[in-house]
Amino acid sequence: MKTKQYVLGLALAFMATTSFVACDSKKENKAEEVQEAKEDLNESRAEGDTSDIRDDKADLDSANKEYNEAAKEARKDSLK
Repeated sequence: MKTKQYVLGLALAFMATTSFVACDSKKENKAEEVQEAKEDLNESRAEGDTSDIRDDKADLDSANKEYNEAAKEARKDSLK
């Protein structure tokens, strides 16, 4: 009986740890997308192409919005 409880406890601990890490990686992935969008925008500004600047700015705004949503979800999950 104790072995069964021990295995069940380890399984629950493993599942809790992997779900916590998965939430963090989602937020980190969104942060990387924001960084890439910023770099693209800076390159477009250096080239001086206004249509590319507008497109890259829209991509950056979208990436920022997605990152903020992922961060909000991570905060909600950490409070549970």
